[in-house]
Amino acid sequence: MVNLLACLLTAALTLFSSLSYAQPVTATLDRNELTRGETVTLTLRVDGQQGGVEMDLTPLETDFQVVSTRTSSQMRSTNNRVESWIDYHLTLFPLREGPLEIPALLVAGSYTQALSVNVLPKTQNSVVGQDLYMEMVVNKQSVYVQEQLLFSLRLYYTINGIRNPIFTDLELPDTVIQMIGTPNQYEKLVEGVRYGVYEKQYAIFPQRSGALEIPDIMFRGEVTDGSSNYVFRNLNTRTITSFSEGFDIEVREKPADFPADATWLPASELTIDESWDNDFTNVRVGDAASRIVTIKAFGLDGAALPPLELPVIDTVNVYPENPSIERTYVDGNMVGSRIESNQFLMTETGTVRIPGVTIAWYDTDTEEIKYATLADTAIRVGPVRTSADEPPLMTFEEEDEPVFGEASSLQDADENSLVIMPSTPLWVIALAAALTALLGVLTYFVSKRRPAQKVVAKKPPVVSAPMYRQEIAPAAEAVAFKELIRAGEQNHLPALRLALIGWGRQYFSAPDLHNLDDMAQRTGNPEIHRVCLRLQQVLYGQEAPLGDPLRADIKHLLALITELRTQRNRSLATAAKELEYTLPPLYKA
Repeated sequence: MVNLLACLLTAALTLFSSLSYAQPVTATLDRNELTRGETVTLTLRVDGQQGGVEMDLTPLETDFQVVSTRTSSQMRSTNNRVESWIDYHLTLFPLREGPLEIPALLVAGSYTQALSVNVLPKTQNSVVGQDLYMEMVVNKQSVYVQEQLLFSLRLYYTINGIRNPIFTDLELPDTVIQMIGTPNQYEKLVEGVRYGVYEKQYAIFPQRSGALEIPDIMFRGEVTDGSSNYVFRNLNTRTITSFSEGFDIEVREKPADFPADATWLPASELTIDESWDNDFTNVRVGDAASRIVTIKAFGLDGAALPPLELPVIDTVNVYPENPSIERTYVDGNMVGSRIESNQFLMTETGTVRIPGVTIAWYDTDTEEIKYATLADTAIRVGPVRTSADEPPLMTFEEEDEPVFGEASSLQDADENSLVIMPSTPLWVIALAAALTALLGVLTYFVSKRRPAQKVVAKKPPVVSAPMYRQEIAPAAEAVAFKELIRAGEQNHLPALRLALIGWGRQYFSAPDLHNLDDMAQRTGNPEIHRVCLRLQQVLYGQEAPLGDPLRADIKHLLALITELRTQRNRSLATAAKELEYTLPPLYKA
């Protein structure tokens, strides 16, 4: 009997504790039918509770997305009976069409009843006249792999005061996505209704063929409903959403007839241009000419453009610079560019032919294979310049063009005649002589009457010359050092020798420096003097050709010169700093 009473007491306590823990919970929907893209509000009411409610919303993730959650609590007293409850308002966004079920949820220890909602398909008629709707627009329904696809996302609204706008991210596998500029805002009249438009534009580059699935995009924001909380005077807000359904884009493979050894470049337009910093009228051995090649493609990123092959020329040393890759936007289209610059150092006399460039690309507008080309460039290289005022070399056009005029008239004259009579009349010659004599007499008398003036020698025109023959200038040392590093990396000994002399002239401000021995002695570094001596021995055939030991010495030489420059720059910086913090004299001298 005692055991039976103990069991009954235990069961009663268990039942009482479960009843005291579990709270009555009800679930309601604000509507049971809605259109695809709209939201529905699920309200969960828990009686006798004022906070700290535990609930499991995981079952909703199958067919719904919980957009937002807000709470409200109330308490009332009727006939000395106090009632209280808390409401949880869940804004749900259906993920698909058709009849959907909101399953039973575990809230505050109790399960709610299951509810059903019907999601109707979205039609055009359901969009027109709405306060808020979205659309997605593409410029093509079919593109080639790696071709630019322009994608626009537009939000139309007539609601003022939208706060905290959020769009779902545009995430596509195996694609490169670039946002074009910043979002645009403007107004548009749609079937008699004036809408504000918020537009975001993207450039999408599919990286594999097949179907490209543009996902559904959802917008979420907040607007005030005009009411406010009485206690804190906070404006009450409600969540607004909009939805645009995704679609598929066909991505085609690269055409089979496109050259297999060429980089695949689908674009609407591709151009290639070149420019030179030398007019080729006076190019000598030791001079350098810089060629800048610019590739520009409409509908491609600059990073997609291929690097150009470095030309190999027997009588020219080529020093490439780092390319410049850019990306701009013109009329909503991406325009990529690649700029390559090469220095051509002439080492021998003769005619140098710089090979042209040919780039294959695919015109996506006409669906044709096209080629962008640069023609070969010929340069006449003369011997080493002995003075800066030598006349320019003859260009190719002048050399190949037949000479007409006096020589031709001589050929037409009588070949047996030993004396050619002048074609100019005699009276013209006499008049010219008289005028010349009169001008000389006037000049003599004027010069006698005017005081003597100091004759200033006219400065010869500046002629572009290699660094080892240029005038000493403060800013030229950095340029000379850059050329020295390039020559050292190329391991071209003649160019390295000239670059060393050119750097030494600028570094020591010594216009009389013309050989490696003088440059090495001025540094005061025995290691630099040793490497310069080995360099001259190899150049003049007193030692074996360039090998690994000499390459290591050249690398060591460049490191020593770099350290020498660094130490001097530090000393100059320290002196400038000390001068900056030095007080000026109290009294002027």
